[in-house]
Amino acid sequence: MDYRDFAKDLLKRKNQLSVAHETLKNEIEELEREKYSCKTASLNSVPVSGNGSSKYEDRLITIIALLDDCRFRLRVVERELKMIEQGFSGLNDYQTQLLEGFFIHETKGAAESLMSRFYKERSCLYADRNKALEAFTRSVYGIVLI
Repeated sequence: MDYRDFAKDLLKRKNQLSVAHETLKNEIEELEREKYSCKTASLNSVPVSGNGSSKYEDRLITIIALLDDCRFRLRVVERELKMIEQGFSGLNDYQTQLLEGFFIHETKGAAESLMSRFYKERSCLYADRNKALEAFTRSVYGIVLI
């Protein structure tokens, strides 16, 4: 098993993870507001006789379940973003820019852009990219190959 493939996938998802982090935080805020309004409505309503629950209580239970799910997904996203951050902490600026150019931004012609920016040959640039990816992989997973 080559953990460099996992590291590449993690780097490629960085932008999506950042967007998901903000989206989930907003979703949790909205659900919290909705939960508060359901609590207020259920406390102000007339007790229902019969089945033992009201539509407000049912909605409140649904919102609590949705909140738990959102919080779980937010923790997963935060964990992966922290892994990326820790992986970059062991790299120098040159290595970080290589990984960002090749994997995170995935711009067309990334090699040519990086070659002109750092005045490196293509073979040297790819060798440096592989070293940076290996260092990132070791920082995140502790191992490169099994």
